[in-house]
Amino acid sequence: MDTKDLRSFMRVYEEKSVNKAAKQLFITLFNLRTDEYGGSLENRLRFAREVVEEVKARCGKDFPVALRFSVKSMIKDWREGALPGEEFEEKGRDVEEGLEAAKLLVAYGYDALDTDVGTYDAWWWNHPPMYQEKGLFRTYCKMVKEVVDVPVLCAGRMDDPDMALASLENSDCDIVSLGRPLLADPDYVNKLRGGRQEEIRPCISCHEGCMGRIQEYSMINCAVNPQAARERVTAYEPILKDKKVMIVGGGVAGCEAARVLAVRGHKPELYEKGSRLGGNLLPGGAPEFKEDDIALARWYEVQLQKLNVPVRLKKEVTAEDVLNGGYDAVIVATGSTPKVFSLGDDAHTFTAAEVLMKEKDCGEHTVVIGGGLVGCETALWLAQHGKKVTVVEALDKILAVNGPLCHANKYMLERLIPYNGIEVVTGAKAKEYHDGILSVECADGERTIVCDSVILSVGYKEENALYHELEFKVPEIYLLGDAKKVSNIMYAIWDAFEVANHI
Repeated sequence: MDTKDLRSFMRVYEEKSVNKAAKQLFITLFNLRTDEYGGSLENRLRFAREVVEEVKARCGKDFPVALRFSVKSMIKDWREGALPGEEFEEKGRDVEEGLEAAKLLVAYGYDALDTDVGTYDAWWWNHPPMYQEKGLFRTYCKMVKEVVDVPVLCAGRMDDPDMALASLENSDCDIVSLGRPLLADPDYVNKLRGGRQEEIRPCISCHEGCMGRIQEYSMINCAVNPQAARERVTAYEPILKDKKVMIVGGGVAGCEAARVLAVRGHKPELYEKGSRLGGNLLPGGAPEFKEDDIALARWYEVQLQKLNVPVRLKKEVTAEDVLNGGYDAVIVATGSTPKVFSLGDDAHTFTAAEVLMKEKDCGEHTVVIGGGLVGCETALWLAQHGKKVTVVEALDKILAVNGPLCHANKYMLERLIPYNGIEVVTGAKAKEYHDGILSVECADGERTIVCDSVILSVGYKEENALYHELEFKVPEIYLLGDAKKVSNIMYAIWDAFEVANHI
């Protein structure tokens, strides 16, 4: 397409779209036009028709053109999306119109339909976070497949190979589409073809590195794969001489450091005081909707085993161990621990990690102190298991800090909290807890909440005592991940990669 043609095409695009968004043409809730691009379904699909006709005219009738297409909008109201399982009146495109549109789009010349549901008013459908079930578009893809004679693609958390294969065998779709999983592991298909499924690095559906960074910084990356979209600047650095490196801590930062060091040819040894690798991935991955956090911990176990990295579990490292070990370099990745304080009844006050790991029983009625990401996810998990949960948050709203970077994740979690019957008390501070009664100071006075337990979710603090004991005694020592600064999975992994790639 030459410059003149491009300008002409862009003028047509500007004239024929509303805010450059196809949804505002396709859906009557947004499309209030009275010209040939508004009104009937055929008129609302006119722009899509003209696009495929123009492409075919320029590139040839046999040039394949696919369209990402939403069968159903999942809109309850303006800027209000529906939640899974929620009964609501569809204000956007319903399934009946969606299937009719699918048939028209194929008649116009589209060679395949990449099928999903949702709109930007219900963004957690188009870009499903971990709170959505895997393969959530399969039912809708099957509906489309039954009314069209072109290939139907299915995306949407389709990274489970067994589920994907079953979808093909059950004729839910013709092609499985992977987006985020290929950012997490660009060798996904080759590993699957080679029977190395356990080596596929899992996408954890956090959206932190991909959609979140696109929204905020116009950058696409990946939380679990630091090299994604930065392959040149993050290429593995060659080494001149291998080093024996001690890594203290088996969370994501320690595991990633060990992996990168081993790939480059160094000789890392990893020590973890717990009985398994994963660190805060383990309590974080306890809810069923966070299963991929546990999958990531398992992936690191497999990687370190294949790279022949010695892993010593149930070993709490002392300064003497470090100084007498004969190491060329030391990495301290001892992570973080939950912040705690006393409200009076310490016997019935637990950390979120203790409850998530089922070390403590919170009873039937509990109060979560702290409405950040950990607090909200803990509350949601407990409510889904039949517990009565109240969240007490000092700020004026939940997820005000330490929330998900991606709006799809944040908006969905914000709405899942009330949908699951969780009461939220904001602008409030817990004062004391005695005899099953929690006193809370609110802006309009004090209130009491009857509960079996209180769960503290007020953040984490760096566990860096070992580093500070050694920082002037070991010539080459590094502090990584949460032990350096409490953050999230993405920055722990990225920090570890950067340091380990330059030792």
